[in-house]
Amino acid sequence: MKATHELTLKEKIGQMLMTGFEGLEPDMNIYDLLQNHYIGGIVLFSRNLDHPEQAFALTQRLQRIAKAATGIPLWIGTDQEGGMVVRLRQGIAQLPAAMAMGAARNPELLYEAARGTAEELKLLGINMNFAPVVDINVNPRNPIIDVRAFGDDTELVSDLGIAAMRGFRDGGIVSAIKHFPGHGDTETDSHAELPVVRHSLERLHTVELVPFHRATSAGAEAIMTAHVGIPLLTGGVPIPATLSRDILSGLLREELGFDGLIITDCMEMNAVTQGIGVGEAVVQAVLAGADLLLVSHTYESQLEAVASLERAVLEGRLTEARIDVSVTRLLRLKERRLGLLRAHSWEETWNLLEHPRTLRRIEQLREASITAISREPDDYRLSPEVDTLVLWPQITAACKSEDEPLYDTTLGSSLRTFISAKLDEIVYGTNPSSEEIDALAAEAEGYGQIIAGIFHTASHPGQTALVRRLLGGGGKVIPVSLRNPVDLAAFPEARSCLACYEHHPDTLLALSRVLMGIVEPTGTLPVTLLKYDLERGVADERRSASTTGSAT
Repeated sequence: MKATHELTLKEKIGQMLMTGFEGLEPDMNIYDLLQNHYIGGIVLFSRNLDHPEQAFALTQRLQRIAKAATGIPLWIGTDQEGGMVVRLRQGIAQLPAAMAMGAARNPELLYEAARGTAEELKLLGINMNFAPVVDINVNPRNPIIDVRAFGDDTELVSDLGIAAMRGFRDGGIVSAIKHFPGHGDTETDSHAELPVVRHSLERLHTVELVPFHRATSAGAEAIMTAHVGIPLLTGGVPIPATLSRDILSGLLREELGFDGLIITDCMEMNAVTQGIGVGEAVVQAVLAGADLLLVSHTYESQLEAVASLERAVLEGRLTEARIDVSVTRLLRLKERRLGLLRAHSWEETWNLLEHPRTLRRIEQLREASITAISREPDDYRLSPEVDTLVLWPQITAACKSEDEPLYDTTLGSSLRTFISAKLDEIVYGTNPSSEEIDALAAEAEGYGQIIAGIFHTASHPGQTALVRRLLGGGGKVIPVSLRNPVDLAAFPEARSCLACYEHHPDTLLALSRVLMGIVEPTGTLPVTLLKYDLERGVADERRSASTTGSAT
């Protein structure tokens, strides 16, 4: 592999950029970026990935184009976190949602599952995973982290984050932990605007920064930045962390001692481009200390990033020596991770995917995640001889980081083999109106036991109103959270609730087995439930991961 001093300035700048494109095949734009601008990495989304054979062919083709242009292999990265944030959604092992793994609380099992997942990604030519998320999700109103976090406990998140990071690394790919310096206690989505975190230094060092500090000590190879503002660290002005030298070079490099890759979140997000545009944002990110810049979507923005970096060097804002520091770090890791890659055929690859050992580890995590919030076991168990109604919400992507659900399996389809009496299932609208609630409540009167599924009620309060209505009817009603269990705080009058964190078919089968009393639920809540004011119908207390600091 080439050394930094063998590259032209244009080639060096290209190595610092990671770009995306539209479609399942390389288009003319990505050809131009690879052949004429020497881009060093590609980020893949679900728009680029259909099935494993297509993914394999795509990554092989991209590598051939890049090697012909520079002789240097590409980073090919994606967000294969688990749950609803997975870009290749069929034909390979899929980890559960991070919060499900937080409920399972088994770092050893998570390590094995992450390692097996990484081995499959590597076989398909994906050599970097933007995972795990190690944000401490202490804010139930967080619109973007949510079940992507392991939980709200600092030690739990750190232990599981390091287990996942080591698993991905030992499986042969780079694990980019995210989102530094912490996106867990925010109430806005950085895709749209700048979230601001206002905490004391003591709080930051005892909560948000702990997983990153511990991961650095455990050999983290890459950390992704968050576009969040922390005025306390940037002279009172809420500058995005990605653009702050105080945060990237001062805090992460010097204070925490991190010497791996600093990778930015997408530089087209509004939180980082507002008022300055993509070109100026990438220059400021490099000045702050970033090594690898993601410009994930727009060809025009990708060209702007290239031109702005070249102009900044020519004008003296950026020195070539500063560029060399990042490029040397990038090439050193490429040599370690990509230098020994061997060519292999699809025929050698396909039968190694969905490896039974990895699938079993993941199945065990899903089984261990099912969590009961109940006074007595009988409260969450169904009788096979009682007429049963399942109310199932239409499930949609809850934030911009997610894709629309792939699975259409419902709980009713999993329960049918266990219920000998009548079992009916009604799929109701994501946010039912009062008229729909009246009709569903009337339909439910004829059943002896009702399972009421809910999904992301913060954005869909009609779901909460429906379950409250059913609970007021006096029959046996079991609310089941299919995402973040904080939604269950709205039902303190319920005799029992269950949480399963996602709606994967294997998770629903495990949930069915718990409902039928075949297995005991062993999950432990990874987040603290809010207290709920029944009279006002709102949560009246905020969670905190630490007693040393509080949100403002």
